[in-house]
Amino acid sequence: MWSLTPKLLPLVAVARPLPFSMKPAYLTWLRSLALILVLFAHFCVAQEQKYIAQLHANTPQELADLLDRAERWANAAAAYPKYPIAIVLHGPEANVFIKSNYEQYQALVDQAAKLDAFKVVDIKICERWMGFNKINRNQLPPFVETVPFGPAEEKRLIKAGYQSF
Repeated sequence: MWSLTPKLLPLVAVARPLPFSMKPAYLTWLRSLALILVLFAHFCVAQEQKYIAQLHANTPQELADLLDRAERWANAAAAYPKYPIAIVLHGPEANVFIKSNYEQYQALVDQAAKLDAFKVVDIKICERWMGFNKINRNQLPPFVETVPFGPAEEKRLIKAGYQSF
């Protein structure tokens, strides 16, 4: 059996942690490196953030303001976004995309098509809203997707980690 002899006592004393001021400089360097890695990881995750835009007034003007904001956001970035901003429409603002209204909202629809082409936005329209308003899929531009129920799609995206834009 082992016993503490006078020869082992200095080893026991050395095994105690050193006061912070006496720690080697490499520990400070390792802490700094760890902090830099954590900040870099946070930055990378922030760059890959997924956004959902939620309309409250449900007007064409609110949609126009949202698309302008998304375009400014994309233009200010160094690269195109990895994930487009999800826009789920299930109110009167969806009328903007109906073929019979194209002449009135041409600039808005063209801007939405351009932003969709560059993966800045992903526009989805509620099929239930379409049914209530007797809108067929062929009355919508090809870049607009449809979802069965808009509010449920918004909840699904938020649950999947999408943040408000």
